[in-house]
Amino acid sequence: MKTVQTDVAIIGAGSAGLPAYRAAKAAGASAILIEGGPYGTTCARVGCMPSKLLIAAAEAAHAAARTAPFGVHVDGTIRIDGREVMARVKGERDRFVGFVVESTEGIAEADRLIGYARFIDDGLLQVGDHTQVRARSVVIATGSSPYVPEMYRKLGDRAIVNDDVFAWDDLPRKVAVVGAGVIGLELGQALSRLGVDVTVLGARGRVGPLTDPEVKAYAEKVFVEWPPESPDTVSHLQ
Repeated sequence: MKTVQTDVAIIGAGSAGLPAYRAAKAAGASAILIEGGPYGTTCARVGCMPSKLLIAAAEAAHAAARTAPFGVHVDGTIRIDGREVMARVKGERDRFVGFVVESTEGIAEADRLIGYARFIDDGLLQVGDHTQVRARSVVIATGSSPYVPEMYRKLGDRAIVNDDVFAWDDLPRKVAVVGAGVIGLELGQALSRLGVDVTVLGARGRVGPLTDPEVKAYAEKVFVEWPPESPDTVSHLQ
């Protein structure tokens, strides 16, 4: 068992942990970055970056279906190939992740520890079964894990969390999105614009973080209008 001492121990090498490490080093402190999972950050792997790639494809389809008012006429049916959409999303996502991994692995090896950390005393961490870290300060930047209620677990592999969307090889025909928060609306709108039949289930009529009644009502009207105006405008390939 190895024991190391540091001014700052950061648990989690993600979008919060990496800046925390750099800030500690910039302030002249010693710091150790601890990560139990793969490098690359949630943002790059299953969050902001791949979701914006999916949205970009959705925006392209949405715009292509609405060019007539500009005097630009797209003759015939707009064809959305789900496999091509997801191949591009995953390919670009993997490229972004590669940049983040390369940057993280550029941190001095002595400042990086691989393994899951747990407190065993005040200021003392156990990392895996190989290292104890004694730190003056500890930054917990582990992020969060999705929770699937028991009632949905009964659906088996049909019940997925939003992270799983970016492992798809193709777009599905139908999706029910449970939760009308920001992520649910973002993914739901993108999938709908890509020809997926989407139903969003929100508790108590929630529409994202909106609370103003008039703004909320208008937003709900806009989101309900996700599908193309004509059912023949977009075809979806399964």
